[in-house]
Amino acid sequence: MGCGMKQICLIGFMGSGKTTVGEALARQLDMPWVDLDTYIVKQINKSVSQIFSESGESYFRKLESLYLQQVLDGNKGVISTGGGIITTLENIEKLRKETTIYLAYPFDTLYERIAGDTTRPLATSYESLKERFNSRLALYEKACQVRIDCQDKSINCIAEEIISKISRLERIS
Repeated sequence: MGCGMKQICLIGFMGSGKTTVGEALARQLDMPWVDLDTYIVKQINKSVSQIFSESGESYFRKLESLYLQQVLDGNKGVISTGGGIITTLENIEKLRKETTIYLAYPFDTLYERIAGDTTRPLATSYESLKERFNSRLALYEKACQVRIDCQDKSINCIAEEIISKISRLERIS
C-alpha cells in the first residue's frame, strides 16, 4: 500500500452501527465510504439473505473475503464490514494491516437492536446469538487496532472518538 493513510475498516457485531458510523465518519473525514454488504449485493445482484439461503454462510464468507480485498485495493476510505468478517483468518490478517476499529457494545444492547430484524439471516434466538457473539469477541479484539466502547454515545460522538484515536495512531507510526 505504500505511504499515506490506510483504509479505515469498521468491525463489530450485528447492530453495532458499522454502516451508520461509517457513513458519518466518511462524511466528517471527507473520504469515500463503502458498505461491504451493499457492495457484495451489487456485485452478485442478490440480497445477503438470498445468498445465505441459496448458497449458505460459507459461500457468503468466500464472497466477503474476495470483495474485501477488492475494496481494499480500490479507493482509500472508510469501509463498513459485515459482522462476521472476522470469522475468516485471512480477513483478520487483512484487517490487521489497515486501521481497523472495533465498535464494541454489551450484548444485550445489540440484541435489543437486532431482535425482530428479518433482513439479518443470522439473527435467531437470544441464546444462539449470544453464543455467536461470545465466540466472536476475541476475533474482533484480534483484528482491530482501536476498540471504541460505544454504549450510550451518539453516532457523531463515536465518529469523533475514532478520528481522535486515528490521529494519535498516525502520530505514533
